[in-house]
Amino acid sequence: MANIRTVASEAGVSIATVSRVMNNHASVGRSVRSKVVTAANRLGYAPSVGKRSTSYLAFVYTGPSSFNSPYDAMLMAGIAEALDETEFDLAILNPQRDKKPDESYSQFFLRKGVRGVILRTTSGTRGVCLAIAEEGFPSVVIGSRFDQPDINYVYGDSLPTSKQAVEHLISLGHTRIGITLSLVEDSDHTDRLEGYRQALADCGTEPEPRLMYRVPAQRPDGAQLIKRILSGPHPPTALFITDPAVVIGAVNQARRMGVVIPEDLSIIGFDDGDDRNDMYPQLTAVCQDASQLGYESLSALARIVSAKDRDSVSVRLAVPTWLEVHDTTGPPPDSPVRVLPDGTRVQQQEQDT
Repeated sequence: MANIRTVASEAGVSIATVSRVMNNHASVGRSVRSKVVTAANRLGYAPSVGKRSTSYLAFVYTGPSSFNSPYDAMLMAGIAEALDETEFDLAILNPQRDKKPDESYSQFFLRKGVRGVILRTTSGTRGVCLAIAEEGFPSVVIGSRFDQPDINYVYGDSLPTSKQAVEHLISLGHTRIGITLSLVEDSDHTDRLEGYRQALADCGTEPEPRLMYRVPAQRPDGAQLIKRILSGPHPPTALFITDPAVVIGAVNQARRMGVVIPEDLSIIGFDDGDDRNDMYPQLTAVCQDASQLGYESLSALARIVSAKDRDSVSVRLAVPTWLEVHDTTGPPPDSPVRVLPDGTRVQQQEQDT
C-alpha cells in the first residue's frame, strides 16, 4: 500500500508538502495540490491513524440525506452484508456540512481517513459525482446511471418493467392512467416516467399532464394524494405509484374512504423489498431488490479500492426489476369513481351537472 513517502515521490514534492495538502494548508498552491491529490488517488494512498493505515469506505449523500426512507434502509442492509465480506469499515459523511470551501473532494475524503465512497445522488447533485470521478477518487454511484465512461454505478433498471406495468393496466381496459412521482428528481423516477410514456405512446395515447402527480416520498403524502385525486373532477381509473411509502399511504387512505380496490381504482406500486406481501389487498408492484443494489455497490467499491490498477476496474451494473401481478389491479369501473375525503360518493350525473 502506498505511503506518504511514495506519494511525495510520485508528485515530485516533499513529504511535508503532501502532509500540508492532506490537511488543506493555505500555503499550498492549486497546481501543487492537484498534483499531490492526483498522485494519492493513482497510488491508492490511505492516510494513517496512529500506527495503522485506515480501512474505511464511506456512504455519502451528495444532496439532502434520506435515512428515513425505506429504500435507504434496504440499501444499508445490503451494504452491511457486503461489508462483512471485506476488511473495511463504513463511515457516513456529509460533504455539505464538513467539506471546506477551498478543499477538493479527494482532500476531504482523505482527511476523513476514507479510501472510497458510495454516492447517493439526485438530479440536482449529479455534478458532485462527476467532480469526484474527475479527481480520480474511488467511487460508485448507487441507484443512478451515467453516460460518462469514468463513472462507476449500480442501479435498478426500472424503465422496461415500468412500461410493462402500464401495459398491464392498458390490457385491462384502462385509458385514464395516472402516475405519481417523487418531488426529488433522479434517474430512477425519470426511467419510471419514461416507461409510462412509452406504454401510452405505443397505444396512441398522449399523457395527460393533469394525470401526472409529484409528491414527497412519504406515507402521509400518499394519503393526501388519494384525497386530492379522487375528490377532484375526472379522476383516473388506475394509478402507477412509483414510491413504496407513497403507495402504502395511498392504499390505506383509499380503504378509509371506502374506495374498493381494484373495483373502484386499480393501483400498481413500487416495492424495494417485501412490502407488497404485507398489504391488503396484496399489491401489484414493480419490484426491485434494493438490498442487492447496496450489496453490489459495496462489493464493487471494495474491488476498486483493492485493485493494483484501478483504471482496469469499471463498474456499470444494471440490476433488473420485475413485475408481480396480485390483487390491486382489475378492469376499470363503468365510470370514474369520485369520492370525497369523508367517504361520500359523488354520482357521475352529479359530476356532469
